[in-house]
Amino acid sequence: MVYSIYVSGTGYSGKTALCLGFFSKFQEEGLKVGYFKPVGHGQKYLEGKFRDTDVILMKEIMGLEEPLDDLCPVVLGKRYLDHVSEGHAELRRRIMEAYDRVSKGKDVLLIESSAFPEFLICCGLSMPELAKEFDAKVIFAVKGEEDLAADRVIFYRDFIEMKGAETLGAVLNFIPYQQFEWMKGVVSTQLEKNGIDVLGAVPDRRELTLPTVRDVAEVLDAEVLAGKDHMENLVDNYLIGAMSPEAAMSWLRRSVGKAFITGGDRTDLIVTALETKPSAIILTGNIYPSVRVLSSAELKGIPVLLVQMDTYTTVTRLELLNGRIVSAPNSKKIQLTKEIISEHVDCQRIIDTYKAWKKERG
Repeated sequence: MVYSIYVSGTGYSGKTALCLGFFSKFQEEGLKVGYFKPVGHGQKYLEGKFRDTDVILMKEIMGLEEPLDDLCPVVLGKRYLDHVSEGHAELRRRIMEAYDRVSKGKDVLLIESSAFPEFLICCGLSMPELAKEFDAKVIFAVKGEEDLAADRVIFYRDFIEMKGAETLGAVLNFIPYQQFEWMKGVVSTQLEKNGIDVLGAVPDRRELTLPTVRDVAEVLDAEVLAGKDHMENLVDNYLIGAMSPEAAMSWLRRSVGKAFITGGDRTDLIVTALETKPSAIILTGNIYPSVRVLSSAELKGIPVLLVQMDTYTTVTRLELLNGRIVSAPNSKKIQLTKEIISEHVDCQRIIDTYKAWKKERG
């Protein structure tokens, strides 16, 4: 029998980051560790199907042998109610059969929830309902940005337990520097008073949560026209250029580190932007810029990306990067993720719960 830990939380609360950290820690203990995401969100087309990018990342980083269809048996889009209303019994069957296959031969199985715990409560497949089916202990993550984080954790703890699952503890994640001591002291104390073990308080590291230019290029299926040696630049938000160069300059001067999005025919804006050192320039509409623009960008070390989409579609696609870890398996970001989780989350306490569970079963 496998020991299952369900890593859940609110949207963009660092669930995948926690799975990465836990996976490495359990492996260091010499345990056979698996990963499973019962319900994912289709964001990337791969092998003839839409796939969940978190699952693709985990498979690559951890060298998981199981096929994507087993690691994430149900992948849904934004319009999912028609898909699940008539076939939830079939979805449950696929989830349970995939769970059995993925957990076979494992000591510990890390299960990552979808974006929100209540997702698919309409058909009995919400996170706590599945956690009960798997006999999994839930670790709940929440962004530690404000006092409301404590109320959210307590609210979801009650929801999870109402559905018959068990909460192992909570992690306050991505805490801004100025809030860190407050979260560790006041907010954590309030949670402990309400019977919730706080397993960790993790500071926000911008280099972890911000996408790189490489991440942006991948999600946009962009052609890299210049600056290929600077694809690891971090992208701190975006600025859309649809004004005159004079009007844009005041904004551009305050936007160092942001990616500048405009059409390839706006040479005037692009040249102006290049002087303010953006992290990248994204050209929409599949319009190639002038040779002068590319030469200047190459000289300044600023990547220029060309996409076929219009500006609105481009910005919408970039929303997929919000708060996600989507770098290459050998990137510094992945290693940093593991180090941060190891340092700021009490992984040993989680390992001890596995050992106690194992001892009970002889």
